[in-house]
Amino acid sequence: MYHKPTRRSVIAQLGAITSLLSVGTGHSAFAGSTGREVDMLVSRIDELSGSLRGEVLTLEEWRSGIYELLSQVSEHDIMRAIDFDRLASRIGFAELGVSTTKISFGSDERRTLSFLPKLFAVDTGRSIIPHGHSNMVSAHLPLAGAFRLRQYDQVSRGEHALTIRPTVDKLIGAGDLSSIGEDDDNVHWFIAEEPSYTFDVIVTGLDDEAEHQYEIFNLDMEAAETKPNGLLSVPRLSVSEALNKYG
Repeated sequence: MYHKPTRRSVIAQLGAITSLLSVGTGHSAFAGSTGREVDMLVSRIDELSGSLRGEVLTLEEWRSGIYELLSQVSEHDIMRAIDFDRLASRIGFAELGVSTTKISFGSDERRTLSFLPKLFAVDTGRSIIPHGHSNMVSAHLPLAGAFRLRQYDQVSRGEHALTIRPTVDKLIGAGDLSSIGEDDDNVHWFIAEEPSYTFDVIVTGLDDEAEHQYEIFNLDMEAAETKPNGLLSVPRLSVSEALNKYG
């Protein structure tokens, strides 16, 4: 008989898996791996994401769990596990914005996961355009290169503009994980300082009653109006407008 996992059981299993991934010599679990450790990591990310979608875990617990899991591996481990050179060569770089592809792990490429793993490629001076989200959460691990990362809390959302609060503005490189919450750090903007790549963990459909499985709100940061309280009111853009201005 199936028993729905409890919050306590998921967190306990997370602790067990991170212990397994870091046990031994202190080297990465992927070093010399036969693939079992990769499958274990993907399974735990899948379990965390399924528990988030099933409302067993909160968004903050999901974010903490993803940080905990991915801190046990290096970007080089991830690159080896996803056959990075082949994927990067296949997708190249886009003239505007990003190139991206879904990632498959191991020999079983048909399994359905609770999260979407993707690789993003961003050439020098190009960007993952500034945007906010609804009904989704994601984590982003740079594998190579460097970005200027800016993030903002989403305070409110209107038909034509979002009100946001600045939270992060820094340079990041390989291994510097970031993530978004429902409101906290929900808006982000990555500008590539050099040819760069990210491994993304994306979970959509958090609210079954929402009209859309997820929504993206592209923003015109240069047209932002600063309020007296330090908040920013930022107009929304279409995809083509945002790519032409910020891609």
